[in-house]
Amino acid sequence: KMGKKKGGGGASDKMQVLLKGDIEGVGKANTVVQVNVGYFNNFLRPKNLGAIISDDEVAVKVEAEQAELARIKQEGVDMAAEIKAMGNVVLKRKVGAGNKIFGNVTHKQIMDEVKRMSDGKVVLTLKMKMDVPHVEGLGSYVVPVQVHPEVAAQIKLEVEEEK
Repeated sequence: KMGKKKGGGGASDKMQVLLKGDIEGVGKANTVVQVNVGYFNNFLRPKNLGAIISDDEVAVKVEAEQAELARIKQEGVDMAAEIKAMGNVVLKRKVGAGNKIFGNVTHKQIMDEVKRMSDGKVVLTLKMKMDVPHVEGLGSYVVPVQVHPEVAAQIKLEVEEEK
């Protein structure tokens, strides 16, 4: 007689599942993981926490995610070009003794002026790392801003006297 194969799910019986929620020790929502068939049938499916996903569906999902990442990066590249084309961002300040300006130059002031100058095309957010120099007097400053993890731009800041 031939040796019979044991029925039931062995440890090697894995399946590909798209998680619908965060599950500790398994993965985050909207990620594809390999789980045991029994775990899927007894836990994920009854609680509606996961769905079986085919290789083709995974490929489509990955492609869509990569396209989205490329689109976001392109937005950053466009924004950097827009900032460059904008020229100097001029902030007017009242000046005291020794040409020292009153008040500080803040992220928000630069962000607002950039938005205004670009007719709302360039909207900088606080999530973007912006190195605002310590501005004490009038003059030209460079403000590096990370518009995307892979794209940096330089805002040319001109601080002029408010007459």
